[in-house]
Amino acid sequence: MEGIIDRFEEDQVILEISEGTLSFDRELFPKEIKEGDIVEYVDNRFILKKEKTEERKKHIDSLFKTLINDGK
Repeated sequence: MEGIIDRFEEDQVILEISEGTLSFDRELFPKEIKEGDIVEYVDNRFILKKEKTEERKKHIDSLFKTLINDGK
């Protein structure tokens, strides 16, 4: 299962998946995760997908720039 970190609620991580959102214990995730990171569940833990996260960030930045430029 792969998802995007939506937010943190106390000791829980809210993960956005294609079917909606799920809540997981924070201890299942690497310490360095932040909102917007893409993670994958492997061997009873979540791992950070750094390349996919960076690709997603670049795509969102590109969309934002397009919106700004279209408004001029």
